[in-house]
Amino acid sequence: MNSPQNIFSRQPQGSRSPSAEDPVARAASTREILHVDLDAFFASVEQMRDPSLKGKPVIVGGDPDGRGVVAAASYEARKFGIHSAMPTARAKRLCPHAVFVRGSHALYSEISSRFFEILETYTPLVEAMSLDEGYLDLTGCARLHGGPAEKTAVRIRHYIEQELGICASIGMGTNKLIAKIASGLAKPNGFLRVPPGEERNFLKPQLIGRIPGIGPKGGEQLNRLGIKTIGQLTMLPLEELEKNFGEWGRRLYFRSRGECDSPVQAREESAKSISRETTLEEDSLDRPYLIAMLSYLTEKAAAQLREEGLYARTVTLKLRFSDFKTITRSRTFKESASEDHILFEAISKLFAIAHMDRIPVRLVGVSLTGLTTERQTQLDLFQPTAPERWNRLYKGIDRLRSKYGFDTVLRANSKLARSTADLAVGRRRAKNRQERA
Repeated sequence: MNSPQNIFSRQPQGSRSPSAEDPVARAASTREILHVDLDAFFASVEQMRDPSLKGKPVIVGGDPDGRGVVAAASYEARKFGIHSAMPTARAKRLCPHAVFVRGSHALYSEISSRFFEILETYTPLVEAMSLDEGYLDLTGCARLHGGPAEKTAVRIRHYIEQELGICASIGMGTNKLIAKIASGLAKPNGFLRVPPGEERNFLKPQLIGRIPGIGPKGGEQLNRLGIKTIGQLTMLPLEELEKNFGEWGRRLYFRSRGECDSPVQAREESAKSISRETTLEEDSLDRPYLIAMLSYLTEKAAAQLREEGLYARTVTLKLRFSDFKTITRSRTFKESASEDHILFEAISKLFAIAHMDRIPVRLVGVSLTGLTTERQTQLDLFQPTAPERWNRLYKGIDRLRSKYGFDTVLRANSKLARSTADLAVGRRRAKNRQERA
């Protein structure tokens, strides 16, 4: 497995500042931020678990004859144009010999935990952004690690591969924005450092899509203005960007100049979430069925919330329609909660506002964020024991599910979702058997 070490190191000529001579002094005067990103995480874990898959196009996303989407694709599969969120049926057409696996989220979570444990042995300032990526602040750690941060970064990358059996790419810079862009350019299995003072030179030739937050539509808008590179973007004055794009234009102005003062937050302070979503067997306009699916997903997410001893402050509804347009709607509670009925009531209200009856729904999802280990509730003097009664009820339900299976105890709506889904799967399997016959 190759392990390139790419160093962007265009130091200004004719200058020998103390920071250039002494890595400890340099660390004291500038931030040293790493963005560590595991390469093709889900697919890499599957290849690590089954070595016979190494070198083969692996797609994580379930049944290629169904209506799911690609969760991850190995680099071998990406050569065929396959990417995350692509319908699995299309992925199969692009690469008929690809190996499709359903994946194991329990295993991914376990590997992710080990990944962050490794990072936290180098600094307490680790901010998890997702299962497979995070930021580290190594500022002032040169003496602790016996050398400059770039050498520590290389050691981290090799240690991850040695301990986990998967590769990581690392970007290093004076802030989170530069580090993240650098890690993307270092992929796969590489390391890219942007020295202090070189941020604008580094960004200048990059395509505007490299800036986090610029999606295809934003890129098209900028392209219509003749803007294709980050360097060209810096030529637009702040007033023009604000006029065309509002607050987003203001953010673009500073990001295009490599400016970002967001701190790396310790892991326990980072945003966490628990989410569940599913692609429907068939696009649907059936409101009771969609509500039923959301009920089931809410119960699944809430059960995990309670299992981890957490409470949620915010619930988010996700809907993807048949035209692939995706919307999200959120509600934040005054008091955090973990009870199914409270979370589902909020989801139901969000659905009533967001659902468009004329466009079939393809995917539904529920996300719980603002997680905390404390309820953060005010006592109700008139119902002082109500939360305790609900806690006892849900603890009993969770015990039954743990012993006899999750579907043992379900809300009536959730039971409708399960029975309808089972019927749809049965119809699809029967259709596939007929087509093969």
